[in-house]
Amino acid sequence: MPHSVHSLGGMETPIEGGGDAVDLSLRYWNANQPRAAWSEECPEFLEGISEKNKVILSKRDEEFDRITWDKCKELVSENTIYQFQRNASQLRGYLEYIHHLKKKHGSVLEYVKQFRLKWADITSSDKPPFEDASDFKILYNDWPYHVDEDITHLVVWTKFTIDEEEQTGEVTPEGKRQTEDFIKKTFLRQGITRDQIIWFKNWKSLKSVHALEHFHVMLYKAPRDLLDEVTRGDRPTSESWTSGTEYSYSVV
Repeated sequence: MPHSVHSLGGMETPIEGGGDAVDLSLRYWNANQPRAAWSEECPEFLEGISEKNKVILSKRDEEFDRITWDKCKELVSENTIYQFQRNASQLRGYLEYIHHLKKKHGSVLEYVKQFRLKWADITSSDKPPFEDASDFKILYNDWPYHVDEDITHLVVWTKFTIDEEEQTGEVTPEGKRQTEDFIKKTFLRQGITRDQIIWFKNWKSLKSVHALEHFHVMLYKAPRDLLDEVTRGDRPTSESWTSGTEYSYSVV
């Protein structure tokens, strides 16, 4: 299947044993990379990825428009959250990061529990959802989508289950009520209105961490001090990620 690639000109490598030269600029894994970093072989962390991701990686970053706040609200209201996406460089960083975590920690879940949430035990209290602060934690989405820069993407991790309809996977009416009450209590202050908040729970097929309950919250033009308060000074790991080797464990 052909990909939407753009030749950046130059750097051809002869094929061993003769034949036409290979234009390395046409390799999807070389797109958006400095010319000196181009390679003939696909990096390990990009092997076996989906055709959809190959197409995204093949595009130039400037071809991606940031998702506006109105569009975010539309995607959530119409339950088309699969249309949220990262640009090519964001996706590449995310895939490399996930690959690194799996090699170093065995799974993304173990890393999230140990270093992001700092939860030795994920057993919930006997209290109703959101009543015990030890049962949940609000952190930044480590690798947010390509959204408007005024949008903040948070993730609420919970030790308790948010009930879903068995047939559709939709959050039940009671689950929506409990979550909505939590959203209002947590974020409706410092001038933030309900219209500046959306939340959604990923379908199972879209989750990167399956064994730990969580849902997403997006805020539009939220004050920094409010974000610092609810996340306890957290920052997204993508800000401190150094490709292939290091990432910050300094989250409180």
